[in-house]
Amino acid sequence: MKKPVLELLKRIRAGSVAVVLAAGILSTVPGTATSAPGDSFTSADVGFAEGSVSGSDLAARLPAMQSAVAPKAPIVRVDLDWWYVEPSRGAALKWDQLDPVVNAAAARGMRVLLVLAYAPPWANGNHGDDKWFPVRDQDWTSIIDRTVAHFGNKVQAYEVWNEPNFVQFGNFGTDRKTRYWQLVKLAYSRVKAGCPSCVVVAGASGAGTVQGSTNPNAPSVWLDWAYRNGYRNYFDAVAHHPYPAWNSGKGPADPECVNRWWNMFGPPAESPACGELANVHSVMVRNGDTAKKVWGTEFGYPTAGLAAIPSAATVSKFLVQGVQMWRALPYAGPLFVYSYRDRCTAAGDPECHFGLTTTTMAPKEPIFTDVTAALRGETQPPPPPSSQDKLLVGATLTRDTSLKSRNGLYELWLQGDGNLVLYRTTGEPIWATGTTTGATLINQSDGNLVLYPARGAAVWSSKTWNAGPSTLTLQDDGRLVLTRNDTGATTWSIGSTQG
Repeated sequence: MKKPVLELLKRIRAGSVAVVLAAGILSTVPGTATSAPGDSFTSADVGFAEGSVSGSDLAARLPAMQSAVAPKAPIVRVDLDWWYVEPSRGAALKWDQLDPVVNAAAARGMRVLLVLAYAPPWANGNHGDDKWFPVRDQDWTSIIDRTVAHFGNKVQAYEVWNEPNFVQFGNFGTDRKTRYWQLVKLAYSRVKAGCPSCVVVAGASGAGTVQGSTNPNAPSVWLDWAYRNGYRNYFDAVAHHPYPAWNSGKGPADPECVNRWWNMFGPPAESPACGELANVHSVMVRNGDTAKKVWGTEFGYPTAGLAAIPSAATVSKFLVQGVQMWRALPYAGPLFVYSYRDRCTAAGDPECHFGLTTTTMAPKEPIFTDVTAALRGETQPPPPPSSQDKLLVGATLTRDTSLKSRNGLYELWLQGDGNLVLYRTTGEPIWATGTTTGATLINQSDGNLVLYPARGAAVWSSKTWNAGPSTLTLQDDGRLVLTRNDTGATTWSIGSTQG
């Protein structure tokens, strides 16, 4: 049922963001803040997700990766590639691809996140590829035991599978959730037995396999299933891949409030969640599990391969924005950029083009310079919307952002509940659109101020579509005023002249 406008006006505004300090983490539930395994990893850590490796090739890449983000020492995320390591049950294990990388990382003071995947046909029921979950528990625990024993303290964290909620990466017939979380529980016990200080990262990290118009495989759904079925104590951190909707040319801050998995990043507000990252964390909060962090074990944006992919300058802006948004989250662990170097050169395949550099290690500019500066922490976020009194042509407000008058007495908030509200900073509401689905306020080039939901038609506008390019200003007298840029004439106003 739609709430009365007065109740919406009185709703407490969001906008304050807690900050991670050193290795600590702040809880969003009073009285539940505790230290957690993995607190030596923070959102300030830089990671690179490089996937399957050719040992000597990736080992040779590490100096350039480290130099790009110095003085930080990046974390390297690599796959176990179980099929290669153990080509048949009981065969001597082949470490010649991983050893050069892990040893080189250790020598440079770089930590390693090793992904425990994928199962070879002899272990997964004789399927033709290695993207099926293993059938026998003892095969799974055996490879983990021997892997942990082999690497010892040279590997500091283990991730259980890669994007298991995509059927093409984590198949097991109809009951994939059950088998995945069984594997997590087994992996946790074996990793901890061999390396008590190692961090076990788990979760349905991809956007998931959609079935019809729904997505029972969204990361938040898989995580909620884990809590409801007793797996809470078998992971130290939650894996997530906060990719923006790059296949539609969207950035990390774009709201997606209905089909949240279409933007695996999204605005930080959790009520309602308008992106899958916030939705995942809301599941953790709902289950009182706020001491754990979410690790962004892949994050990136391709530079070629689809018509929707924007310019290099825009990709750079999106990536920098994502790094800054991530580090502002109180529940964030490390963020791993996928990837440092392009995988391949096929022009029509976006999966080839996620690197900060080309296949020949040539920097992609301005992406390389801008993103590495952000990873080093040298790039500060722009002033928050609440420090600005104007919305220029083409500019937007998204949920949980605001305008503020120069004298600091008035604020216009696009709230997390979808309502656009003008307040005195003492708390009294002055005016509101009375909406519940507003997600983005746009000052359009035709002079119309329009409030859109995440998808679909506008839910409110100033009805000034023929005014021409205009500027919205929140004045010191509490009035919101649209004025034409060419003549200065007022085309729309609302609010109060009372201080």
